Amino acid sequence: MLMDAVGLKQPEVVACVGAGGKTSLVQSLAAAGLGGPIVITTTTKMFYRQVTDYPLVVNDNYGAGVAQVMHILAEQHQVAWFNRQAGEKVIGIPPEWVDQLAAVLPAVYILVEADGARGCLIKAPSEQEPVIPASTTRTVGIVNLSAQGQPLSVENTHRLDLVTCRINKQLGEVITWQDIARLAVHQQGIFQYARGSKVLLLSGCDDKAARLAAKQIAGYVTLANVGIDRVVVATGYGAAMQANEVYVL
Repeated sequence: MLMDAVGLKQPEVVACVGAGGKTSLVQSLAAAGLGGPIVITTTTKMFYRQVTDYPLVVNDNYGAGVAQVMHILAEQHQVAWFNRQAGEKVIGIPPEWVDQLAAVLPAVYILVEADGARGCLIKAPSEQEPVIPASTTRTVGIVNLSAQGQPLSVENTHRLDLVTCRINKQLGEVITWQDIARLAVHQQGIFQYARGSKVLLLSGCDDKAARLAAKQIAGYVTLANVGIDRVVVATGYGAAMQANEVYVL
C-alpha cells in the first residue's frame, strides 16, 4: 500500500512538496483511510475541483474552523479545511494553524500540500517555498518521471529559471534522470526547508524506461547521502496512485 511505502504507521503531519503528483498522493492516502481520522489542507492553493469529494470547511477564523473540523470528524472519517475560495481555487490555512491543529488533534493524520507547481512535472522552489509547518514529521518530495526525455520548457517545468540554474541546463535541452536526481538532492531543490523524515516519491513510472530511471535515481540519492530515507516508485493518477517499488536507503 502507498501508506506503507511512504512510511506512515501512526498519525502525523505530512507535507507534500515538489511537482507532478502532490494532489494524487494526498487523494490516494485519503482514499486508503490510513486507519485514523484525516484532515486535508494546504499552505498554498489547490483547485476547488480537487477537494469536492471531501466534507469541506471554508473558514478564515482559526477557532471557528477548528470547531467545524472537530464536529465533522466526530461523525466522518475525513475533512478538508481551507481559508477561503478564490475563483477556481481554495486558499490554504497558515502553517501556524496546522501546528495548532496538530497539537489539539494529535490522533489525526494531517496531509498538507505545502508547495505549488502550476501543473508542471518538475520544479525548483523559490526562496519563499515550500511553506512547511513546523509540526511536520514527514516531508514527501515529488518529481514526475514522465518529464524524462522531454525538452525543458515552461509547459513541463515550474520556475524554469531556477531549475536550469540547479541542473546547469538551458531551455530546450532534454531532461534526463540525472537532472531529476539533482533536483532531489540539491540543497535548494525540492527538499528545501524539509522537516522530519524525507521521502522521495517518483511518480509517473508507467514504463520500463521510467522504472530503470527510478532505480538509477535511488542509487544516486544513496551516494549523495543527503538524509533522504526512502525512494518510492509510483504509478497512477489521482486516488488511483499506487506504489510499485520502495528503496529504503
